[in-house]
Formats: sequence, C-alpha cells, structure tokens
Amino acid sequence: MRRYLKAQRRLKPAVALHSRARQRAARRSLPFDLRVSDVIVPSVCPALGVPIVIGKARSLFSPSLDRIRPGLGYVRGNTRVISDKANRLKGALDVEGLIQRAVRSVDERRKDYARLAEYLDRELLLAEVRRKATLEGRVGEEWAKVSAFLEAAFVRADWKR
Repeated sequence: MRRYLKAQRRLKPAVALHSRARQRAARRSLPFDLRVSDVIVPSVCPALGVPIVIGKARSLFSPSLDRIRPGLGYVRGNTRVISDKANRLKGALDVEGLIQRAVRSVDERRKDYARLAEYLDRELLLAEVRRKATLEGRVGEEWAKVSAFLEAAFVRADWKR
C-alpha cells in the first residue's frame, strides 16, 4: 500500500496536496472548500523562481500548498502551490514581515525574502481584483478582464524567472 500511495503522489501530486491540506484544515479547524482542480502544480515556483521537483524525496524544491492569507484557510483564491522552501520561509508572515526579514537578512536569504514579499504583494493584489470581479454588471465584467490579464501576466513572469 505504501508503494502504491508513493506512486500516486508522483503521478498525481495535486491529489496528494489536496488530501493533506484537507487533513490539516480539519486538524486545525480551518475553512476548506478546495477542489483537486483548484490545486495546480507549476513547474517553477511562483515565489522564488526555482524548479519544483515532483516524485523524489521531500526537499526544498518539493511542491507545497501555500495559504496566501493564513487565517482564511484552504479556500479557493487563497492558495497557490509554491516550493517547500518558499512556504517554510514565508510561514505566517505578511508583506511587511517579509520586508523586515529581507532587511535583517544577508546574501541569498535577503533575496529570497524580497522575492517572497513581491510574490505575496502580487497575490494579495490578484485576490482583491478577483473580489471586485464578483461585482454585478459591467463593473464586475471589467474587473474579470483585469483579473484574467493579471493572472496570465503573473504566469508569464513566473516562467521567465
């Protein structure tokens, strides 16, 4: 059974991330409304720009499900798959906390915290635009266009890192 589950994690990492997130949400009494289709595993970490490695032993480059705003739980629009390294560095910090860590850190850590602050700032902007896209009528339609544009632009930027 262990071999089967290990093979499934390699073949379907989104299913494994979804399942573990559901368990964590239940254990911590956090809201959870994700579908497996909401968990998209990119080939490159959107926060640090490092490759995400699937199918090997857990490492800093393994996929990890990030709660952008930790208090909201595992809900649609509040999660993104990033590298395990990025998720561990980010923890429950907000943008200001990440900037403070960047200022106090040295060398590579400073760059990582600065990238994480940029990632989180970007994700919070996208969340606000998505919220406005739910408005009624023409206003909501225009915000939906902005949301689609930003999402595509952020994905392109992630690929170029």
